[in-house]
Amino acid sequence: MHMIPTFATDAEVPGPRTKGLFGAKRISSSTIDRVFDNSNRRQYGMGIVGRFFGSFRKSVAQKPDVRKQLDDFEDHRPYFTYWITTVQILILIISLACYGFGPVGLDLHHRSSLVLVTSLSLQQVEYQEPANFWLGPRASDLIHLGAKFAPCMRRDIKILKEIDMWREKERDTACCIRNDDSGCVQSSRADCSNTISTWKKWGPADSGPGGRISGSVCGLDPKFCDAPASIAPYEWPDDITKWPICRKINPFSQRFRGKEQNLHGNANFPVSRYKDKMAEHMVCEVIGHPCCIGIHGTCRITTKEYCDFVHGYFHEEASLCSQIECLHDVCGMIPFLNPEWPDQFYRLFTTTFLHAGILHIIITLFIQYFLMRDLEKLTGSVRIALIYFTGALAGNLASAIFIPYRAEVGPAGAHFALLATLVVEVLHCWPMLKYPRRALIKLILILVGLLLLGVLPWVDNYAHLFGFIFGFLAAYAFMPFISFGHYDRRRKIFIIWISLILIVALFGLLLALFYHAPTYECELCKLFNCVPFTRDFCASQNINFKREEPV
Repeated sequence: MHMIPTFATDAEVPGPRTKGLFGAKRISSSTIDRVFDNSNRRQYGMGIVGRFFGSFRKSVAQKPDVRKQLDDFEDHRPYFTYWITTVQILILIISLACYGFGPVGLDLHHRSSLVLVTSLSLQQVEYQEPANFWLGPRASDLIHLGAKFAPCMRRDIKILKEIDMWREKERDTACCIRNDDSGCVQSSRADCSNTISTWKKWGPADSGPGGRISGSVCGLDPKFCDAPASIAPYEWPDDITKWPICRKINPFSQRFRGKEQNLHGNANFPVSRYKDKMAEHMVCEVIGHPCCIGIHGTCRITTKEYCDFVHGYFHEEASLCSQIECLHDVCGMIPFLNPEWPDQFYRLFTTTFLHAGILHIIITLFIQYFLMRDLEKLTGSVRIALIYFTGALAGNLASAIFIPYRAEVGPAGAHFALLATLVVEVLHCWPMLKYPRRALIKLILILVGLLLLGVLPWVDNYAHLFGFIFGFLAAYAFMPFISFGHYDRRRKIFIIWISLILIVALFGLLLALFYHAPTYECELCKLFNCVPFTRDFCASQNINFKREEPV
């Protein structure tokens, strides 16, 4: 027999009365009764399903074997719901504190301004990016935080081809030196004005140092670099797209460059004498460096002012686009193990904790407080967590397959897995409900309505659909059930094993599609996720340059 400990009253304490004595009262019986009271626990079939979708049939619940199973259900507290909701709120607060708010609206956001470009003139530059309907960070910032974005998770052939194309074009570039000694910039022959500049290109007829025909590069030359030095057997190849970033310039080059800059202000000093002694492309002031623009790894040689205006990543330490990996700037987070192989597969997990904005987190709070909290009281923290993350991971993976170039965040797949759990609860307690078909039809109509809303551009419909499918299987596999006879119990156990096998098999199939049969451009797939009611209604989440005109 277990005894409940009590504390002595003031009259029972021997000796003089001590002011503020702790524990000087007996615990009242009403307080103890409230602690051990379990009358308000979540009854099977009597949660949201029983209250809103169907009346409870008491005659079935009063049967001895059913009554015993109902009484044996444990009383769970919704710890997982409180934990994950708190984490999601904190992450959104930190995201907004670090990155701020992006442009707010329903359509593309346009911005234009006069910006200093490599010609040392002001040009009217305009770019557009999708506005954030949810009142939160930009798409590029969400990717940095860990959003689902397929090019950061696998080798994207389409993006790699684009990178190979501009690297091939970069092989034909050279240093364009202004005749008035105002600076130089790496460019193609067509972009270098013959009237005010000189395009210093090495070739078979006019080779560079050591007989090189690839180059020249503004501010970079193997002859004037000490780290890494071009020394056999580690000589720099005769291909500028394979040259490394110079971490230490030759001291003589540094002294000459400083002297030449000081002499620029002296109009009577013949600076050309020094240029005869030193390569011109190493003397001039470099006015353009690589800038990574957008979320697809686009790179261009431009000024810092231009790069800042378009929210790019400026690499002042580099001279060529081939020396940097723009996808590293786009993706952020943990660097790739191999620069050529994006491997951030963990984004399937991290995106579950992210939200696109304030309105997005409000929807999550509503669903998780009123739906997931109710289900967790029945299933327990471990079971609801398994269902939650199964739907989230599968939904995010399907989204990465069919819409790889959209940065998506949020637990959309997990929330539809919770909806699937309600369906499974209806099926499990079918005999206990007076109108089970009505309850099932209502849930299906809610599912169809939400999928129809998914054709809007701010919703991830693939995460919804596959989150529901995998959530349905996970709910059958992990959710506790009531058996109405020996045959019914054997049937439900058999379905549990089938559900587990299907979860593993289908997830393996999605992995195979993601890595071995990737979908890059599927117009029909896009229609399921967003119907273009207007021209820009389903605009991709990227910065698109519209106009660059001289003033």
